[in-house]
Amino acid sequence: MATQEQLEQIITQINDKLEQLTGLDINELTKEQELGSQLSFKDYEPWFIKTIELFKRVKSINLEQVPHNLLQAFNGQLTNAMSHLDQVKTFQPNQNNPASVRDQLGNQVRDQYDSYYQGTLPVLTVGLLLGNDLSIQQAKVAELLDEIKTNQEEAKKESDLTLSELQDTLKTAEEAAAKVGVSKHSKVFQLEHTDQEKKAKTWLTTTFIILGAIAVAAGLLILFMPEAKDTYSIVQYTITKLIILSALFYALSISNRNYKAYMHNSVVNKHRQNALTTFETFSNASGSDVQTKNAVLLEATRTIFSNQQTGYLNADKEQESSNKIIEIIKGAATVKKD
Repeated sequence: MATQEQLEQIITQINDKLEQLTGLDINELTKEQELGSQLSFKDYEPWFIKTIELFKRVKSINLEQVPHNLLQAFNGQLTNAMSHLDQVKTFQPNQNNPASVRDQLGNQVRDQYDSYYQGTLPVLTVGLLLGNDLSIQQAKVAELLDEIKTNQEEAKKESDLTLSELQDTLKTAEEAAAKVGVSKHSKVFQLEHTDQEKKAKTWLTTTFIILGAIAVAAGLLILFMPEAKDTYSIVQYTITKLIILSALFYALSISNRNYKAYMHNSVVNKHRQNALTTFETFSNASGSDVQTKNAVLLEATRTIFSNQQTGYLNADKEQESSNKIIEIIKGAATVKKD
């Protein structure tokens, strides 16, 4: 096992080489202006770019978390790449058969790319795994929960401020609504409830299909697991498995989220339908009791124009439209007086 000093030494070497390699100018490698189109390395430019971009990805990785043996292998590939690119950079045409020498140097970079990739892949894989650190995800979740709690507190304050205004206009609202058969409009919410419920069932079916696909994929990945011959094979199989399962679980989360959203809308619209259907019954049953009529009207208004808690969404947020309702009612009262 390498000591801390050895680890720091090889990391320093790698960082220095990365700075030199990624700082190369492509024009200095193609040498088109210096050598012209006949002898330049212009045909090998894509391989120069691919090689430099490959090593550039390592600069964002914390190399202290990479095992020493992987760093040694990567350092060797880095040294090899720098040697070939330096030969390309210092190429001079004043020699025997310069075109053949140029092709030999360009082909070396091209043919070595697979080796560079194999030496870089384990380091990139470690960086990928560190980027998905569970502690980071937990911190993000905690931050999101704090934000949701703050939004709920702000919504409660706004609701308390508008409650007094709603109570002041309650009597005017009763007079405006008395002339309209509110229960007749319950069919609007009934149609919306039916439509949302059908869509929710469709997404529920999709969710079960994806669950089945996950089970089948997991079984196949276990059944056809290749024999681990080397580190490259293990890493390649692991990454492939992670991509397949991650895609399936992402599709599952989308499907489940849509199902909950449509079921939430369906339940809310059903609740509104029931409120409108029974409004006149409770209002007429109160007789001349103004206080009871006011309570019925207030609850019906809140049911129709507020976002009800159904339990299908993780954090339902009430988005009251009390201010708009108050303005509409005041406008209706003004028209009536005129």
